[in-house]
Amino acid sequence: MTASSPPAGIDAEHPSTLRLLTGRPVRGLLTIAFLTRTTAATLPILLLLALADAHGYARAATVGGTYTLVLALCAPLRSRFLDRCGPRTLLAMTSATTLLLALVAASIHFTWPWPTTLPLVTAATLTSPPLNAALRSSWRRLATGEAQLKAVHSADSVLEEAGFVLAPLVAGAALVLLGPRHGYETAAACFVAVMALYLAAAHRHHLTPTPAPAAAPRNPRQRWLGPLSLPGMPAILLPLLVMGALFGGTGILIPAYTQHEHATAWLGPLLAATSTGGVLGGIAYAALPWRSDLWHKYRILTLGLTTPALLLLLARPLWLLATLLLIAGLFVTPLFINAFLLTDATATDDMRIEANTWIGATADVANGIMATIIGTLVQAQKWDTARFTLTCCAAAGAAATLLQMSRHRARPAVSDAGEGQLPADAATAVSVKAVGARTAQTPAATAVTEQHP
Repeated sequence: MTASSPPAGIDAEHPSTLRLLTGRPVRGLLTIAFLTRTTAATLPILLLLALADAHGYARAATVGGTYTLVLALCAPLRSRFLDRCGPRTLLAMTSATTLLLALVAASIHFTWPWPTTLPLVTAATLTSPPLNAALRSSWRRLATGEAQLKAVHSADSVLEEAGFVLAPLVAGAALVLLGPRHGYETAAACFVAVMALYLAAAHRHHLTPTPAPAAAPRNPRQRWLGPLSLPGMPAILLPLLVMGALFGGTGILIPAYTQHEHATAWLGPLLAATSTGGVLGGIAYAALPWRSDLWHKYRILTLGLTTPALLLLLARPLWLLATLLLIAGLFVTPLFINAFLLTDATATDDMRIEANTWIGATADVANGIMATIIGTLVQAQKWDTARFTLTCCAAAGAAATLLQMSRHRARPAVSDAGEGQLPADAATAVSVKAVGARTAQTPAATAVTEQHP
């Protein structure tokens, strides 16, 4: 296989890829993951609405933003703990999360002071097991080729976006039928039940890894930063930082703005617009051929995400806001697919779960910060300022991407030799000891012909 030709055998792999996606254990794991992510995505929406009902949007956004920041900053640490300690810690983490979620529901039901709810939400986030990252890191063991690896990551990401489409619709229905407080209590109970199913399936199919054998001593930078010290990882995470800021802000702006406009019926469709676009974009990306290296794809997709967001300042009509979010959402799932493929090829086995966690954590860091900022603005009903802030975030992301593209335009382009490639100079920068610590990898994980970002 040469760098200028498509991977050999991809056409022949299509039947086996279909069997992988529709057979055991992948089919059942994807189904359980979809249910878990849907219920998990419903919880923050109902938490925001329940707290806003009792304490106002500024305090509700503070709790929601803190929750998201803690989730983002601590998820890699929890994953590092799982990488080193193995699956025996999962049951303890799940039990602690269940107890703390029950206390959060009680604080909402009995209208405890919001500073009481905040530490409970934070503690529940700290103990939540990183099952999604463990699942994503396991696909490379179930896939046997480049086409299968791309297909399973694509199916996983599309179903995840489908869950985010369904979640706001479920939250809207719960809000109408049960009210914000009882809606949150019901969602928390459903999340605990589905999380138990997920944990049982992960144990049954050995998805959570055993502790990695003791590796050679790392330098201090790698010891503290983990996957962030790997060449190429910062460039992978930058578009996700922009994405998190945009959708963290709109996640607060939309509920507040629909209530301000007395258009509560628009809440579900508006919150689901981005994920609807994500489902459509993910299906198109997985089905249509696009012969280009992953870094070039990544930058084009980033521009596709940020361009419609540049018009958010003008999005006063709800139909225009929904349209812009739908268009931006078309690029969300392809961005995640590329990010997971690049990360899968970059990370070593002793930090693979942690590296996968950083993809979502990076988006969540920006999400939490922007949620707090926009929550404060909408509490003061500064709608134009809120939209202008989000437009500036999109402009910064687009400018950074264009700068990267112009800086690397003079470099010789290298064709895509596989969907899971590692940048060439990133590969040469990885130490021999780290490479030697890897187990046998799929062809997608071993191709090393792409440019450094």
